[in-house]
Amino acid sequence: MGRVLRRLAGVCAGLCLAAAAAAADPLNQNALRDALQAELATQRLAGVAWALVDGDTVHTGALGLADQALRTPLSASALVEVGSVAKPVLALAVLRAASQGRLSLDEPVLARLPWLPLANPWQATHPLRLRHLLDMTGGLEDVRLWQVFDRRHTPGQPLRMALERDTGVLQLRSAPGTRFSYSNIGFTLAALMLEAAVGEPYERWMTRELLQPLGLRDSRVEAAAPAPAALPAARGHVEDDGPVASPSTALRPAMQLVTTTADLARLLQFVMAGDGRVQGRPFIDAAPMQSFGHSPGTDAARAGLRTGYGLGFFTRDRHGAVGLCHGGSVAGWRAMVCAWPAGRRGFVIVHNHDREDADYHRFDALMVQALGVAAPALPASAGAVPAAEQAYSGRYAPAPSRLRVMTLPDRLAGTWVLDLHATPPTLAASFGPPRPLVRLGPGLYRQQDRQHATLALGRDADGRPLVHGFGITLAPLGPAAFVAPWVAVLAGAAALLWWLLLPPWRRWRHGQPLRQAPAFWATLALAATLGLLALQPWQALGERTLASSALWAATAALPLAALLQLALLFRRRTQARGRLGLVVDATAALALVGMAVLLAVFGLWPLALWRV
Repeated sequence: MGRVLRRLAGVCAGLCLAAAAAAADPLNQNALRDALQAELATQRLAGVAWALVDGDTVHTGALGLADQALRTPLSASALVEVGSVAKPVLALAVLRAASQGRLSLDEPVLARLPWLPLANPWQATHPLRLRHLLDMTGGLEDVRLWQVFDRRHTPGQPLRMALERDTGVLQLRSAPGTRFSYSNIGFTLAALMLEAAVGEPYERWMTRELLQPLGLRDSRVEAAAPAPAALPAARGHVEDDGPVASPSTALRPAMQLVTTTADLARLLQFVMAGDGRVQGRPFIDAAPMQSFGHSPGTDAARAGLRTGYGLGFFTRDRHGAVGLCHGGSVAGWRAMVCAWPAGRRGFVIVHNHDREDADYHRFDALMVQALGVAAPALPASAGAVPAAEQAYSGRYAPAPSRLRVMTLPDRLAGTWVLDLHATPPTLAASFGPPRPLVRLGPGLYRQQDRQHATLALGRDADGRPLVHGFGITLAPLGPAAFVAPWVAVLAGAAALLWWLLLPPWRRWRHGQPLRQAPAFWATLALAATLGLLALQPWQALGERTLASSALWAATAALPLAALLQLALLFRRRTQARGRLGLVVDATAALALVGMAVLLAVFGLWPLALWRV
């Protein structure tokens, strides 16, 4: 009997200790800190700062270095840059102005900005509206290199400069309101509309009318605004190059925000409250705040998808939890904010290191685990795939691509293969492994590790099949449309090697003069310009520099040199010796011309980096 009592006493003591530990560490922060420290070392990142939101309570922390060169530790109160997390903040500023009656989410963009050279083929039936800009359903492309990577941009330059160099950025590629396509340009247009409505720079108005009332006193969107003197500032890092300065861009409303994790936590608390009130008084109308993460008028929403984007937030289905999220990436920085309004829990995490080989999703998963917001998986399949849906099986390509310059690369390596004949059905991204799908109902499927439908089958206005999911719309890509670009690119690449290596070998072995090989000189020039381009700073990638001008000239000259090579080969066609060599040389020259034609079709020839 005594032994039983002692065991019961031990169990009670253990439960009491566990309860005490839970009370002292309600979100298991000690375990989170240890896990983050391990990931920081594994991913070889400089530092990480975070905040956990639990109702009215905010827990902040930081690990690693604020500056690898100076070896200064990263503080939980450090000023950090969060890139595109600026978008939900700008969306809230627009909602604040709308609540004041200064503008309307449904007003046409051209009504507020009549000078805008907008090219909208659907203007009569689908005018571009402010809401479309904040929902990223305006049909605009994302960004051009010159809008970001040009050292001539200054912190306070007029926002119109983001559009004036090339008005082609205002060419809509889908009817407004129908398809989601991530767009930094769209949010810059939204800031232009805000400026037109309030009559002053958006940064100044936003600081006074949004950031300060919400208590975000350590945040700034004005690049020239002084930083709080009491707060340390972290430095961003790129790869193994050490600290870097973030360059000015033409799209700063979409990607410029200096803040702290505590300030972003306060922002999430306001969003999760959902009533739009500040200190008990109306601040932002509550109705539009219920549209965060949703855009009900899109083709994807009508097809049944619940995840999406709306008013500056994604409805994100990851790591077993569905929340309102937005990520950010700018030179030297990565960030993610997520909120679960139902439980009033959320997190902010900021990395001051941008590495291409780092897996930042692992950090997000740790934050979700610490908050305890993951939910059980949904039930299994709703039944076999009917024949009508099996007909959707095939290869698909983004329609449209997020970046205009990526249209051809997406045709080559950004396609998706849907197989609804398989058991279970699968979806494979590019050349990756198939992802098993679970059928939820008519035309709706979810990836096995997700909570809600991630893929929906639909049709466009002309009855052609479309697949919606993963933040993109996919259109069928026939075998010929997929194979032909690959043939042209592979043949062109082989031809480049042929003309770069064979003429010098023939000169050495047989004494053939190199003047008879203009394709060799053009290929050599192209290789040299690529090397020159690799030596210039990455911050100048969108500038018209010596290297980028040389690249334009080399790509322009390549097919011309190939045609000249064909002419020279034609003159030698009657030679008795080397007939096979002439045929191979002619084929290689034609392959160069074919590759140039393919690039021209997709707007990439000659390649002018300051335009793409």
